[in-house]
Amino acid sequence: MIVDAHIHTFPPLDGASGYESAAKHAMMLQNKVAGYWGRMVTNTLDEACKPLPGEDVSFRIGKYGRYYWTKGGRECWMQRFPLAMDTMEWPPERMIAYMDAVGVDVGVLQSGYMEMNFCRDYFARCVEKWPDRFVSTVAIDFDARKSADHRADELAKLRYAVAEQYAKGVFQGFPKGQPFDEEVFDPLWRTLVELRLPHIFLMGWEPKAPFLESIRRLENVQRKFPELQIVLGHLGGNVLPPSDPDHTDTVKVLRNVLRGPNTYFEAGYVMAFENKEAWGADYEYPYPQHSRLLKEVYEEVGASRLIWGSDEPNNERACTYLQCLETVRMHCPFLSEEEKKQVLGLNAARLYRIPTR
Repeated sequence: MIVDAHIHTFPPLDGASGYESAAKHAMMLQNKVAGYWGRMVTNTLDEACKPLPGEDVSFRIGKYGRYYWTKGGRECWMQRFPLAMDTMEWPPERMIAYMDAVGVDVGVLQSGYMEMNFCRDYFARCVEKWPDRFVSTVAIDFDARKSADHRADELAKLRYAVAEQYAKGVFQGFPKGQPFDEEVFDPLWRTLVELRLPHIFLMGWEPKAPFLESIRRLENVQRKFPELQIVLGHLGGNVLPPSDPDHTDTVKVLRNVLRGPNTYFEAGYVMAFENKEAWGADYEYPYPQHSRLLKEVYEEVGASRLIWGSDEPNNERACTYLQCLETVRMHCPFLSEEEKKQVLGLNAARLYRIPTR
């Protein structure tokens, strides 16, 4: 049984997708572009062309996986999704076709590209129609800056999602950058433990200091709630070339979290290496640095803590879906055949309570 622990499906990005308008949705997408700068392919690396959050740059959702905008008199684009996305949507039927083509049995839907309340309903419909192919995770807005009533309402939405919308995990349940080890967050962690819901942490893509601060806070949460199931997504979130000033030794800085009793490390995020200028020969399949990192995690905590997640369709910016699967199946010689079965499906099945076949 093969389980992809990180996939997406979403309606057309040029629509509202649960926001008050298509323009509002486009602005939410634009607000994230600066965080991708230098990692995804653009037609310029001139910092003056970077679209800033809320800036009027005529931001547009184009075809073939691209965002477009106009700044400083220049037409700019970013290759946000694969070129094969001739229209900017990834319907569940297409995701299933890709899964069928490479032999993936079940995919874990991770939230994104939609307003979070809309997304919960969208994912619920996917699981309802294809219960043997999809598992749903959800996002909530447990925001420490907002009222206690707001946070209680978000936890009520989470309970409803579990009871009525097939939710089996949470993807980043709070705004990034908040002090999530403080007491105000205890009801969130307590609820996740009670409901047996893994939390997928979105860390990294930020300077070294805040990344290390997030790890420190996660260690605090782990000590306080040792039964909390933690998923470190995107290879831990901050894989950078050694020449980068924000580079960290992933296993070294995450060692305490990895050694916790219920921590899982997401393998497969080869887009970390997609920038040829940064990674040189390591930027292409079979991604030797990916194998090296997985071997270090394996030597630290064993195969039972590794889960494979492709981030399809985004993965196709770097390699094919089959190649992403083969980075584990064919290019991790330190894993036995039984251990590969764990990493490629059995561990995720246990984590998300998926019946094995």
